[in-house]
Amino acid sequence: MSKETMDQIRAAEEEADRLISHTEKLAEEMKSEAVAAGRARCEAAEKEVAKMLTAALADAKKQADAQTAKTLKQADAEANEIAKRAESGRAAAEAIVIGGVEAKCR
Repeated sequence: MSKETMDQIRAAEEEADRLISHTEKLAEEMKSEAVAAGRARCEAAEKEVAKMLTAALADAKKQADAQTAKTLKQADAEANEIAKRAESGRAAAEAIVIGGVEAKCR
């Protein structure tokens, strides 16, 4: 082979090495960018899910508070009804007790 051909081959090999090096560098940059973009997407998704869960939790708490208030109101109404019935029976019970005491005293 002639010196000129050898020089051309060396030049082609050097160009190939340079292209490979450049391509590897570009691939590494693209990989880094893809990893960063993936992380950013994951972080954004985590934030969105956190917002959704916070809203769902607030809604569940609101519903639980409403149900608690409703149940307390019903329990209070039932307690008042029981107290009313007890009060109405109290007079009769007092009359029976007083009548029994009077009967023993005679």
